[in-house]
Amino acid sequence: MSQLIFLIALLVSQIPSRDASISSALAELNKGRVLESIEQFKEILHSDPANDRAYFYLSTLYTEMNELEVAERFVRRAMGVNPGQGVHLHQLGLIRYRQKQWRPALVFFKQALEVGVGNNEAAVWRSIGDVQVELFDRDAALQAYEAALRIQPQDARTRLALGRFYLERSEPERAIPQLLAALEIDPMLRGAYPVLGRAYRQTGDLQSGMMILKKAVDTDPADQESRYALGQVLLAMGRVDEGRTELDKYQRISGQVATANDNYKTALSHLTARQFSEAEKLLREAVRLAPTYAPALHSLGTLLLDRGSPQNAADILKRAVEANPLNAASWCSLATAYLKVGKLPKALEAAKRAVVLDEENTEYQKLVAEIQSRVRR
Repeated sequence: MSQLIFLIALLVSQIPSRDASISSALAELNKGRVLESIEQFKEILHSDPANDRAYFYLSTLYTEMNELEVAERFVRRAMGVNPGQGVHLHQLGLIRYRQKQWRPALVFFKQALEVGVGNNEAAVWRSIGDVQVELFDRDAALQAYEAALRIQPQDARTRLALGRFYLERSEPERAIPQLLAALEIDPMLRGAYPVLGRAYRQTGDLQSGMMILKKAVDTDPADQESRYALGQVLLAMGRVDEGRTELDKYQRISGQVATANDNYKTALSHLTARQFSEAEKLLREAVRLAPTYAPALHSLGTLLLDRGSPQNAADILKRAVEANPLNAASWCSLATAYLKVGKLPKALEAAKRAVVLDEENTEYQKLVAEIQSRVRR
């Protein structure tokens, strides 16, 4: 969910809206209420199927959710309603980029510039730079990033991309000003902290590296990349005990996550083989090691539901949707669990959320209809 919030300013700038309903949906997004924002955009489309802006914003959100087929469907609908828009071509390029189709992505980005993208030009040039990095054309990547920066000097993500680019070319002295600027523009840009810490270490400024990495870890204890870099910097400073403590924490957390992931994958194999008791044990261990591991929570809750424990399933599935409120299948399973224990209002609310996220799934629509029928009775 947190990955989506950084999109807000970008979304608003890409297609300025004079539509009050669109503005309301964007306001929900601005509050971090992503699901409610999606619901409002879809309500707009139910009453106004020719609203290309709603299609576009939904495509952007589903791209960040990595629901790329849905994202492409929405942007294609936007293009059908309002053809010839550069922002739509840029969005298609971003989808191809997520699919690791570098050259098709580059084609769409260049087409977007040719058509014109208004005040989104800097973002398109940054996207071109990202693709050129993947294609190992460093000169073209640098030219694209510099073009983006000339157009929009206050774009924190371009500054971060350029700083990372310089660091990978072993030019930390050039990376540091870009990364400092990125954090000054957007202190919540988490990815900049470990990169800046490594840049300071490469220049020998260990004190500054330690300070920035400590700030990153104190702000977000789950930032494993910064924790590892901090441990390395502390060791380089001769503060061996502190460095080993941070590296031990890093190893312990990494080990727990890796074990949880292995348990989850093995549990899925047991589920396929209908070895349900073995699967349940592994899933319980996975969520013990990683209490917010949404896929494992979903699988465990669904398994408990199938094995006739709806109340226990509901407790687990509630944790699953708290960890990832944008998973339609988890909402559907939660709705079914609530239905089985007789909590009809909660069941209806959960089922409707599943439909909001995936309105083309007939299973979810049938579940809503069934719950509504029981409520009426």
